[in-house]
Amino acid sequence: MITVLTGLRSARYQIGALFCLALIGLVVGSTPTADAVAREQKGLPASAELAIVGAKIYPAPDATPIDDGVVLVRDGRIARVGSRQSITVPRTAHVIDAHGSVLTAGFWNSHVHLMTPDLLGATAAKAGTLQDALETMLTRWGFTTVFDIASSTDNAIALRHRVEAGEIAGPMILTVGDPFYPKDGTPIYVREYLRAHGAPDEEVSTPEEAAARAARQLDRGTDGVKIFAGAIVGGKIGVLPMRIDIAKAIVDEAHRRGKPAFAHPSNLAGLNVAIDSGVDILAHTTAMDGGGPGGWPPELIARLRAHNMALIPTMTLFGVEAKKFHESPNDLANAITVITAEVKDYASAGGQILFGTDVGYTDVFDTTEEYKLMSVALDWRAILTSLTTAPAARFGFTAHKGRIANGMDADLVLLNGDPAKDPTAFARVRDTIRAGRVIWGADR
Repeated sequence: MITVLTGLRSARYQIGALFCLALIGLVVGSTPTADAVAREQKGLPASAELAIVGAKIYPAPDATPIDDGVVLVRDGRIARVGSRQSITVPRTAHVIDAHGSVLTAGFWNSHVHLMTPDLLGATAAKAGTLQDALETMLTRWGFTTVFDIASSTDNAIALRHRVEAGEIAGPMILTVGDPFYPKDGTPIYVREYLRAHGAPDEEVSTPEEAAARAARQLDRGTDGVKIFAGAIVGGKIGVLPMRIDIAKAIVDEAHRRGKPAFAHPSNLAGLNVAIDSGVDILAHTTAMDGGGPGGWPPELIARLRAHNMALIPTMTLFGVEAKKFHESPNDLANAITVITAEVKDYASAGGQILFGTDVGYTDVFDTTEEYKLMSVALDWRAILTSLTTAPAARFGFTAHKGRIANGMDADLVLLNGDPAKDPTAFARVRDTIRAGRVIWGADR
């Protein structure tokens, strides 16, 4: 009897001890770790691991797709990529069930302007206002990196700092800051905007003045320069080309620091200035007089290729401009025919194409039409290249952006559709993920 009672007491003691340990475990388990608290304060999941499971993965434009794939993300970088059969998902990971979706590397928009009303005054503006504006214009459409190619230097850098500090969930921002116009060459279509916002005079009249301003902006942290090689001023002049010596002074200052130079060409004269001054990227095609209905002549394409220039088509822009200046449907159709030929022929000749929309100058945030127009000139893999590997290579980020591979930044886009079947699926974004964090989308 004593033995039985002793055994019962022992059992009760063990059960009680186990209950207490379990209770302690629950209390301890409910107390977030310092790492979890820090991540929550930054708006990140409590787990440092993210698993995107079941998507069709396009690791790179030239890579074999992975059906029913898994991407594991750890501390903002891609840890593993492969099929579901080959990867075990950690129990601690935050899981996104991506069955039926397509996963690609994060998109670049290489032609934006951070000059919409809600993005101004970035130093003091409410974080929510700025984030809403970035979502509407950029992250909603899958852009994890953008190149602002003409806005206020002060404002662009302030906005970038607030994104980098974690105040705002937004894309990585590269910027050229203030653009360079020829003397008496402020474009007719921005004069009212510049006056209304008290913008400084951005015209340059000597090589020395131009180089000095380029140096000041680059010293402040801008990532390149933008010249108006051909500025649309209207009237009898139409397009005013920048002097070659001035253009070259600006471009040379950027190149001395290993930074790219963009050009707004407008017409053949502007293209010649861009070529002769050593520009790296054309911000637009030239529907005005760069070529006939067949696009650029082979000799011009050869010159552009010899200088290793990249081209940003901004095809939707021409429809926006046609409406603004009340051009006829025939004029618009002719312009689209010309720029489509220019893009197709340049890509066929090995020229690099970068995706860009001129958004911020235009208010066409939806990218569907751009993909539709581009698909006439390029196949879906070429469009994906223009969104991912091409800009990463052009701007020096190949080592950690542009592809889905081990060790790369976890900048990703989850799509509700397959661009291999329909290129406009690039615009049907389910999630935009930057550094392993869903900054826009259904799974945020």
